[in-house]
Amino acid sequence: MPHLTLHYTANLAGFDADAALAAINRVLADSGHFDEVSIKSRALRLDHYRIGTADAGRGFVHVQLKILPGRDAAVRAALSQAVLDALRTLLPASAGATEFQLCVEVDEIVADVYRKHVLAPDPL
Repeated sequence: MPHLTLHYTANLAGFDADAALAAINRVLADSGHFDEVSIKSRALRLDHYRIGTADAGRGFVHVQLKILPGRDAAVRAALSQAVLDALRTLLPASAGATEFQLCVEVDEIVADVYRKHVLAPDPL
């Protein structure tokens, strides 16, 4: 925890998903709300997508951050804004689409049903 999934459309020229994940992970670690080693992120490029009814010329980056409960709305809003700010610095003004949208949502994981087990090497 947290889990971060970044979806981005294939038409965003110059978008470096690995750099985006690194920057967002740093933002989350620096927030003080998460242990660095617990931040798990992944990016998925979307080759098939639609935005509205246009045939082309639009793109998006959508980030979903899933966290355990216990943080109030102000903290969740601050996390959302910090991730959005990081994305804005990574995307060139002309990202290959005539219009693109950046979206961030923060969802709470249902703690009663979330499970985690860490496999680590045996100590020497």
